[in-house]
Amino acid sequence: MAKTKKTKTTYKNLLLVESPAKAKTINKYLGSDFKVLATVGHIIDLPKSSLAVDVENNYEPQYETIYGKGKIIQELKRAVPKGGNVYLAMDLDREGEAIAWHVKNALKLKNPKRVTFNEITKDAVNKAVADAGKIDDNLVEAQKARRILDRLVGYKLSEIIWKKVWYGLSAGRVQSVALRLIVEKEEEREAFKSEEFWDFGVVVKDSDGNDLTAKLKTKDGKKYVPVDSKEVKDLEKLLGKSNYTVVDVVERERKKRPYPPLTTSKLQQSGHIAFGFTSKRTMGIAQALYQAGHITYMRTDSTNLSMKAIKEIRKLVGEKYGKEYLPEKPMFYKTKSKGAQEAHEAIRPTNFSMTKEDVAKKFGNAEAKLYDLIWRRAVSSQVAPKRAKVLTVKIQAKDVADPKYIFSLGGEMTLFDGFRRILGGGKAQEDLSEITKIVKGDELKKVKFETEQKFTQPPARFNEASLVKMLEKLGIGRPSTYASIISTIQARGYVEREGKTLFPTDVGRVVTNFLRGSFKRLVDYEYTAKVEDELDDIAEGKIDYVPFIDSQYKPLMKEIKVADKEVDKKDVVILGKAKGEKCPECKGSMVVRVGRYGKFLSCAKFPECKGMKDLSGGEEALDFKKYFKPKECPKCKAKMVLKNGKYGKFWACEKYPECKTTMPMLLVEKCPECKEHLVERRSKWGKIFIGCSGYPKCKYIKKAKKKEKK
Repeated sequence: MAKTKKTKTTYKNLLLVESPAKAKTINKYLGSDFKVLATVGHIIDLPKSSLAVDVENNYEPQYETIYGKGKIIQELKRAVPKGGNVYLAMDLDREGEAIAWHVKNALKLKNPKRVTFNEITKDAVNKAVADAGKIDDNLVEAQKARRILDRLVGYKLSEIIWKKVWYGLSAGRVQSVALRLIVEKEEEREAFKSEEFWDFGVVVKDSDGNDLTAKLKTKDGKKYVPVDSKEVKDLEKLLGKSNYTVVDVVERERKKRPYPPLTTSKLQQSGHIAFGFTSKRTMGIAQALYQAGHITYMRTDSTNLSMKAIKEIRKLVGEKYGKEYLPEKPMFYKTKSKGAQEAHEAIRPTNFSMTKEDVAKKFGNAEAKLYDLIWRRAVSSQVAPKRAKVLTVKIQAKDVADPKYIFSLGGEMTLFDGFRRILGGGKAQEDLSEITKIVKGDELKKVKFETEQKFTQPPARFNEASLVKMLEKLGIGRPSTYASIISTIQARGYVEREGKTLFPTDVGRVVTNFLRGSFKRLVDYEYTAKVEDELDDIAEGKIDYVPFIDSQYKPLMKEIKVADKEVDKKDVVILGKAKGEKCPECKGSMVVRVGRYGKFLSCAKFPECKGMKDLSGGEEALDFKKYFKPKECPKCKAKMVLKNGKYGKFWACEKYPECKTTMPMLLVEKCPECKEHLVERRSKWGKIFIGCSGYPKCKYIKKAKKKEKK
């Protein structure tokens, strides 16, 4: 029997990327001389269980192989062709550069070639391979500096928070600043005092009998808004039945330039506003589109488009929409983001002939929606401006010369839709035909006054879009960090979502108050932005790693030492005084404290007096027509009392800790199959449903009522 020969390596070059999806796409573009494999993300990182930074030895990181990646490293080592080349084609940002550096060291590669491209297309990949260079050590240093600084701050800050607040909480360098923004917005809302104001308008009739509504704008040349009903009544009395004279007619043409193509932050904002996507979901979808070769690199703060892309867009616009939609010259945009350098081109399709329908067939509706948004923003950025006719008519009461009240009416009419033809949206247009005949000096007959009482509204809470916009404006974080910042503060329980808006939890407030009190430097907006600038300087080789980390770590340790000495743990969790509440034990005053499971009232003399009261609502707040109230403990027959825990309210024996019996919040309604009480449960997707408390013996689930069609 003949011996089986070992198969020889048929390729001369090994190209490594982070993602199997990316590897699959690139594999189609390279010949048989190449083998493409994936590291599946980072292969080396700091261990989670320890600080892993040698602060006495130039802050050297103590990296280790990520669990499960040892096997991948061995496979990659075996795949290295003898006498061939190894290309490291990780993403073109600092994170990608760091992965390439780690792979080089783990595989003990002597002269690997660094490959970067902005899009995964055949031409781009082959050109990048032909122009391969070396790993950029400055970018690697910048990523290391961010990783080490975040580890030092997070680890040391969390230690003091465990000690001064409670165990298990944590804090991060940039996340804590984002949390502060949300907390301060909520404080601003709570301090807001609503003020009354009135909309005041007059309905007039023109010579053709058309009713037109004009709004009060100014009084003696200054903006004027009535502030109460008395002012409104006085104004109505003063103006009386007077007709109105047209004192001015202004007609002008307004041009609106197109918006630039999308950057990372604008993509996240638009995805949230248009589709309700979280930043994390938007970036996940964009990553899939990029790795499949359909869009350019999705982590960028540049608004540039390559000349090749601009030529393709101009050709498409001219052929599909007409020459009138093409501006004489290409449109260029200034990048507003501070320190923009993560990539050198905005997010755009790699093939403009690919439609959202094509993407929907390959991926799904969510991917198609985001792709279409990217396509429309990129294409419309090279289309002629929108032109509109704006008409404003100003009128004044004929019989009242002093004071001089000016009312205004008018509107806007599109003359040429321009870039809006592709992008869509924009303001609803008004029919100006009724007022185009009005000229200065015309008299308009008064029909009636129209008034409406209104109140000023508190500033809106942040949603993900507005938070990303603010972080970018302040220079906090970079394109690749926005999504993780927002998801992290929610995962830690510091921020919750109400509809699309974000608001701080009590725990989030406690952490922020502690940091603002003892670590002002760390949560200062300007300081955090300055750190980002210094990380950029490291990437450009202007600042060295060790002095930078030194300048951050040593002040931190001094602040921790002071906080450890001066901050009293019992004072940290106090949110404020409880007005009108007396301690049930000593009849003294009470304060609002925050515990692991929410707010409660505690005696101001704690720990001398341990009197406390539930603030989340006791038995009196329960609807016993809906919820079952146990008569006694099923084990010891003692009274069952209502408690508040990590997962909400529950019943517990009053003799705890002698008796540890607990019961969930059962419903009065019983299971139709086994007659046990039903109970509200939460699915792993976060939805509330009603099932049998006898689960798993009884698996009955109550069907939700279908919503009636309107």
